[in-house]
Amino acid sequence: MEKRVKRPTGLTALFWRYLITTGVAMLLLAVLWWIGLTTMMRFGVVYPANTAAGGVDTVTQALSTGELKTSEIPYYYRWAVFDADGWIQDQGNMDQRHLDYARAALAGERNPQGILYSQYHRVTQLPNGTTCVIQYDYSMPYGAEVLQRRLPEFQTCAMAVLLASWLLVGVISTRHFAGLLRRDAALLSNATQAIAQRRLDLPITGRAKVREFGDTLSAMDDLRQNLAQSLESQWGMEQQRRLELSVLTHDLKTPLSVISGNAELLGEDALTPGQRESVDAILRSALRVQDYVAQLRAMTGPDAVFSQEKEAVALPELAEGWREVGQYLCGAKQVAFRCSEVPRLEVAVYRGDLDRAVSNLLDNAARYTPAGGTVTLSISAAESGLTIAVEDTGPGFSSEALTRGEQAFYTSDTSRPKEGHMGMGLFFAGQTAKRHGGSLHLVNTEHGARAELVLQIRWNLLVVP
Repeated sequence: MEKRVKRPTGLTALFWRYLITTGVAMLLLAVLWWIGLTTMMRFGVVYPANTAAGGVDTVTQALSTGELKTSEIPYYYRWAVFDADGWIQDQGNMDQRHLDYARAALAGERNPQGILYSQYHRVTQLPNGTTCVIQYDYSMPYGAEVLQRRLPEFQTCAMAVLLASWLLVGVISTRHFAGLLRRDAALLSNATQAIAQRRLDLPITGRAKVREFGDTLSAMDDLRQNLAQSLESQWGMEQQRRLELSVLTHDLKTPLSVISGNAELLGEDALTPGQRESVDAILRSALRVQDYVAQLRAMTGPDAVFSQEKEAVALPELAEGWREVGQYLCGAKQVAFRCSEVPRLEVAVYRGDLDRAVSNLLDNAARYTPAGGTVTLSISAAESGLTIAVEDTGPGFSSEALTRGEQAFYTSDTSRPKEGHMGMGLFFAGQTAKRHGGSLHLVNTEHGARAELVLQIRWNLLVVP
C-alpha cells in the first residue's frame, strides 16, 4: 500500500493550531487542578474558603454566652481580647499588623482591611466584661492545625501551581511549534547557502512542514536549476570563445612570421633612408602584433596566464631592461625618454609578467606622446612597497578611460586616438599589479598622463661588492 504523504500546513492554520492546542491543554490542566482541589476538600485535607465566614456567627454566640473559651476558638480564626478602654488583655494569635486591624474594627471601622486577603471582623462581648475581636478571611485553611502553622498558605500555593502549570504548557507548546518553523527556516538557509556557494548540481532536499516555506523552497530549487542551466550555457560560450581565440592566435603566427621574414630580407638590401625607415616600421609593428598575440594567448590559455613563481632579482637589472625598451619605443617616435635613478634593491617578483606590464605602460606612453614630447620612467621604494610610474606629455586620459582603462578589450577612449588601443596592455598591467598585492593607478598630470604600478612587495638592500 502506498504511503500517504502529509500535506504541508499553512501559516494561518499553524497559528490557529498553536492557539487551540495551547488553550485546550491549559483548560485540561484547570480541570485536573479543580478535581484535585475538590478531592482534597472531600477528604478533609483542606476546607472550603468560606469555612471561617460560615461559622463565625456560631463562634461569637458561644463566646458571648461563655459556652466557648477564647483558647478553644478554631485555629483558622485570629482573635484578641481588649478591656473596656481598648487596651489589650490577651493578644491571642494576632501579630502586630492584625492587631492594628482589630483596633480599627473596635473603634468602629466597618470596611475590610488587609493586603492579600480582605480581613473581616466580629466584635463580641465576653461574660467577664472584656471584648473579643475575631478576625477571618476567605482563604482555604488546612484540615489540621499543625499543617496550618507549618505549611505556606494553601490557596495562594494552589493558584501558583496552576499558573506554573499553564506557563509550562505554554513554553512546551511554543517550543514545539517554533521548532517546526526553525526546521523549515534551516531548510531555506541551507538552500540559500548552497546557491551562494554555487553548488548548483545538487537538488535542494528536505520537505517543509509549512506550505509557504515549501513554496519558497520549490521556487529556490527552480532558481537553482535555471542558474545551473544559465551558467552551463555561459561556460560553454566561454569555452567556445577561448577555443576560437586560441585558434585565431595560432593562425596569426604564420602571416606574422611571413611579414617579419620578408621585412628582415628587405633590410639586408641596399635601401634609401626613407625605405629603411619604412622597413624598420614594418618590423616594429610586426613585433608589436606578436606581443599582442602573446598576451591574447596568455589570456585565453587555461594554465599559462601568469608566471608561476616569483624570482629574486636586482631592481637595477630589471630597470635596465625597461630602459632599453623605453629608448627603443621612444626613438622610433622621435620622443625623448628619461629614467630616474633606480634604488639599489633586491625584490621578489613575477619577472616575466612585470617586464610585460612595464613594457605595456611604456608602449602606451610612447604611442600617444607626440613627436618632441617626453616619456619618463620613475621607480621609488617605500616601506609599503614599490612604485613604478610612467609619465608622458600626451593628451592624457579621458574621464571614461580613468575608470574603465583596466577593462579587457576597452578601446573606446577617444582622448588618445589614432594608433592601437589600451585595452589589452592596461588590463594585463592591472592584473600583474593585483598579483603582487597592489594596484594600477591612472591619473592625469598638468602635462599629460601618468600610470602607476603600486606593488605591495618586500625588498632588501643590495650588498655593494
